Amino acid sequence: MGEIKKSSMNENLVTKQKSKKTKMKKYSKRETIMGYLFASPWIIGFVVLMAFPLFYSLYLSFTNATTTNMNLDFRGLDYYKVILQDPNFWESVGNTIKFVCISVPLNLLFALYLAMLLNTKVRGRKFFRALYYIPTLVTIVAVVFLWKQLLGSSGVVNEFLGLFGIEGPDWFHDYTWATPGLAIMGMWSVGGTVVIFLSSLTDVPVELYEAIAVDGGNAFTKFKSVTLPSISPILFYNLLTSTIGAFQIFVQPMLMTGGEYNTNYLGYYIYQTGFTVGRQGYASAMSWLMLCIVGVFVILIQLARKKWAFYND
Repeated sequence: MGEIKKSSMNENLVTKQKSKKTKMKKYSKRETIMGYLFASPWIIGFVVLMAFPLFYSLYLSFTNATTTNMNLDFRGLDYYKVILQDPNFWESVGNTIKFVCISVPLNLLFALYLAMLLNTKVRGRKFFRALYYIPTLVTIVAVVFLWKQLLGSSGVVNEFLGLFGIEGPDWFHDYTWATPGLAIMGMWSVGGTVVIFLSSLTDVPVELYEAIAVDGGNAFTKFKSVTLPSISPILFYNLLTSTIGAFQIFVQPMLMTGGEYNTNYLGYYIYQTGFTVGRQGYASAMSWLMLCIVGVFVILIQLARKKWAFYND
């Protein structure tokens, strides 16, 4: 009798475990379905607005697509070969790299300087933090008209320089100063980078600063030995995203210089080729070559990261 009871109890346990497993499976399926339903707006938007245009542009780069030609002929790598021999393309690449090399360090240094100022314990620092972030919310068209008043031939900056007997240039209509002018204009919207730097500065251990002070170190020693190593992962992140963003500059040269004065950057040159001239296949091929160029810079930054970015792993 005892053995019969034990066997029946074991059977009951097995059936209960099976029922629990089936319930868990049903529950997990429901969760999966609900998860996909809630994520469906983003998934649809990603597929329609990003993934499809991305791969469609790759397809167009192998065809003779234009704005007026609906009969596409496969051209293979012909456009890529022509672009690599196009002096206008390489001139555009050179202008873009020049802008990146000026804009990225300038913006990062300015953003880090502001973040360190906003990290000090002063009255109303929350107000100042919000104040420096507000310019990132202003539309780019308004920013362009503002900087035309600041850096125009008779703008505020040139009038200020005139007080010291310095004749300022016509910033956005000068082959030498147009690119630096656009880089300076980009400093207006470093609020997002400042917030990221600020979040990393607040996590730096105060004990390390106190140890440097005990050893007789000054402010520069604290910055070099404590601040920079502690925020190096965030510095790497901002360097990477700022470089990618600088390569994609388009609206500023379009509105400020019209692509003249050595500001015919890759983004604007691709736009002109694809929508003004109408050679969309050619412009798509340039877009993918631009992706390769940006990828090379990303790889170089990744390789350099191992020498100066320190993690607590």
